[in-house]
Amino acid sequence: MIKKEHRLTKNRHFQFIYRKGQSKQSKFITLIFVKTKFKPYKVGFSVSNKIGKSVVRSKVKRRLRESFNLIQKNINPNFNYVIVAKKGIDNLGFFEIKKEMEYCFKKANLINE
Repeated sequence: MIKKEHRLTKNRHFQFIYRKGQSKQSKFITLIFVKTKFKPYKVGFSVSNKIGKSVVRSKVKRRLRESFNLIQKNINPNFNYVIVAKKGIDNLGFFEIKKEMEYCFKKANLINE
């Protein structure tokens, strides 16, 4: 589980990252990131209504959170992140989602091997 201090909760924080951040994309995930002044990094997840009904969106969001949870010890803590799900992600399994997320972080040079 992602600690409370690492969660993005306010809409204005999401909007700031959308406006000021850089993005990297894979086929099913978009990673938006912006440098932060504060030490504990923050992460937020966004799953649109286009993905499916609430049950499907919740399932996708749980899988995204757990995928991030497994790789969070390797990421750069100097950035805040928003992870956006794209259409078709609901058909992927957990390990495929994890692989997509790792690909986005590697593409942005934000993961330490």
